[in-house]
Amino acid sequence: MASSSRADTSGVTRKLILLAVAIVVAVALYTGGWFYAASQLKERIAQELAASQQGMHAASCTDLSVRGFPFRIGVFCDSVGLDDRPAGLSASFGALRSAAQVYRPGHGIIELDGPAQVRVTPDLAFDANWDLMRASVVAWTTGLDRASIAYDGLKGRLNAPSQGVSVGVSVTHGEHHVRQSGEALDVAASLDELSLDLGNKTLPPFNMAADMTIANAASWLSKEGPPAGLPLGTTAELRALTFDLGEGRTMTLSGPVSIGDDGYVSGTVDLTIEGIDLWRDRISETFPEAAKTVKRVASALRALSGGQDRAVVKLNVQQGTVYLGPFAVAEIPPL
Repeated sequence: MASSSRADTSGVTRKLILLAVAIVVAVALYTGGWFYAASQLKERIAQELAASQQGMHAASCTDLSVRGFPFRIGVFCDSVGLDDRPAGLSASFGALRSAAQVYRPGHGIIELDGPAQVRVTPDLAFDANWDLMRASVVAWTTGLDRASIAYDGLKGRLNAPSQGVSVGVSVTHGEHHVRQSGEALDVAASLDELSLDLGNKTLPPFNMAADMTIANAASWLSKEGPPAGLPLGTTAELRALTFDLGEGRTMTLSGPVSIGDDGYVSGTVDLTIEGIDLWRDRISETFPEAAKTVKRVASALRALSGGQDRAVVKLNVQQGTVYLGPFAVAEIPPL
């Protein structure tokens, strides 16, 4: 009996030793595989970045590294730069951090630090900074399937001296989402407490949200990217574009719209407005030069709604001219 017991114990010990050896070998193989994959990824990205400097679309990443062992893998840069020479666009950002689970490398999380500057020839520049900016992307070999970006505490200013434009912007929280939907592209965005500084006047904070589908735009997320000249030549179904002053006072636009090759907007849009008098007063105070037109439009809306402070009307937009019934009430400049 004692001999049998010792034999059983010896057998169990051998199995435990074999299991321990197997675990050590598996860990060693995984560790080696992770660092090999990381080195290959770093080398591939470095080659792509170097090659881009010789082309028309360049990107840079200072102090490139790949981190995340053992269960994640991600690219890190101390600063990031982009240069689209045909479009005359360049941009610079702060540090970039990214991470993807080893078992799901196509889904990545990215954090980007400010400050940022985007420049477009001849003299347009947008400078911005933020408290936190994070993006989520799902990609395949052909490009992106969907992407989201969210940020807090964004503040920036758009300057175009040749056009006499200087606009400051601040947003408490913002989100933007895009995803492929067949041949189309679904786009949604929201901005909380958006405030605009126009130099000689500041718009009170308001909330803004948009939800639309852009026809034949899924390819914009592919490797070839969006076509030159955007947004010219696009057609979209605007499910909702909402401006919210709070306390239920909202303005919502919905319907099909298109932007011609000349930049003018056309379409048939449903307008739902809550709080006609408040909108009239707010817009008149901010843009006194348009007060007469705004009051006339507000009176027409009240008449169409039977004297109520809420109206649902249809607007026709033809080559940038907005019509309420037979009357032209606004002009949208070419984009």
